[in-house]
Amino acid sequence: MERLGEKMQLSSVFQAGGLNYALISDTETNKTIISELPLTLSEEFGALLRGSGAKPGSPLVLEASGRVEGYGVFEFPYGPVSWGVPEAGAFSLMTYGERVLKVVPRLNFKKRGIERAVLGRTPEDALLFVERSAGNFSAAYSTCFAAAVEDSLGLEVPSEARWTRAVALELERIHNHLYVFGRLAEAASQNIAATQAHALRERVLRLNSRHFGHRYLFGINSIGGVSRGLPKDERRTLTTEVRLIGREFSELVQYFLSSRIFLDRLQGTAKLTRKDALGLGTVGPSARGSGVQWDDRLTFPLEPYEDIYVNLETEDGEDTMARTMVRVKEVESSTIALRELLDRMPSDGTKSGPHRRRADSLGAGFSFCRVESPSGDLIQAVQLDGGGRVGSLHVRPPSLVNWLPFARSLEGTVFTDFQFAFESFGLSFADSDR
Repeated sequence: MERLGEKMQLSSVFQAGGLNYALISDTETNKTIISELPLTLSEEFGALLRGSGAKPGSPLVLEASGRVEGYGVFEFPYGPVSWGVPEAGAFSLMTYGERVLKVVPRLNFKKRGIERAVLGRTPEDALLFVERSAGNFSAAYSTCFAAAVEDSLGLEVPSEARWTRAVALELERIHNHLYVFGRLAEAASQNIAATQAHALRERVLRLNSRHFGHRYLFGINSIGGVSRGLPKDERRTLTTEVRLIGREFSELVQYFLSSRIFLDRLQGTAKLTRKDALGLGTVGPSARGSGVQWDDRLTFPLEPYEDIYVNLETEDGEDTMARTMVRVKEVESSTIALRELLDRMPSDGTKSGPHRRRADSLGAGFSFCRVESPSGDLIQAVQLDGGGRVGSLHVRPPSLVNWLPFARSLEGTVFTDFQFAFESFGLSFADSDR
């Protein structure tokens, strides 16, 4: 445990069967480690772990260090209702004028208590709650929960179902990255180009609706499979449409990279060093923009990610531009992955039958899963009771662990950098509050 914050990250802490566990990510060997909960936690980790126990309506203050004091320093409250942030959440900014000395995120304005609401429910009923925890990340949430439950039940899920889930995950990654890119363009007053980015995102959402029945991919997953498959003619059409969207986005990116206004606002803004990224447990494109090489598709691969090519996209600029370029590259790599997924899709069925169980089904303890959501590492740990109902559920959202890195990146910047930093981290209050 003494290596936490160097090569190892404390990714989550949860309780199952009356015992406390710590889930640790070894960023050097790309291993996931489950161990007993350490007796002492650093102040940063302690702040992050208060999220699951916070009560609805009581603000959760994520403050990792002491107060900032000095001549002329005052607190500037921002939110929970604001123009710049499209969700209910607040911040306390310590400043003496234009420069930001410290940022303290205030969460829990959107708390719904998902982890408690599913207790005692069947996994199928619980899935309806879980996939709606954060609408933009629905496929990631439902895939993570379904995979954990299936592991607990010992279900052998058909490969076609797992590959179909991966298609949904990559489409979700693309439309979320396009959204972030469009929001950054808006912040830089590139309104026409921002509209083009949002139009591309809308086309992806319509693809979701046409091929999976819902714009945000609700209802695609079930325990033991998926609700619908992708026939060969649909796969061919989807491949063509995804390739076209990827090509148009590449052209749009080239325009942005030639815009001095856009580059000036992103380069050198809201820097997060690799050391801070590791020490604060940063995940997703935000971590990879600081050179941290971790992507659940490669470090905790579910089928079919062991069998397809996924490039690990990283940057070492440690700023808003680096985080943005990671997302840009991931749109391209996701379109490549989608073409392979759609071309090599197995045909062994979309649902698991009662005869498809492993010999070790219904083992003791809990099952957990990690899925690379658009904003990063999503962790869920599930324990079923003797009747097969949900006995405990732990969700560690990616946004929750990225608030403190976001706050750290803003220290010493100016107020006008706030929007660029916020969008580049891909933060969601609904995701972290759950």
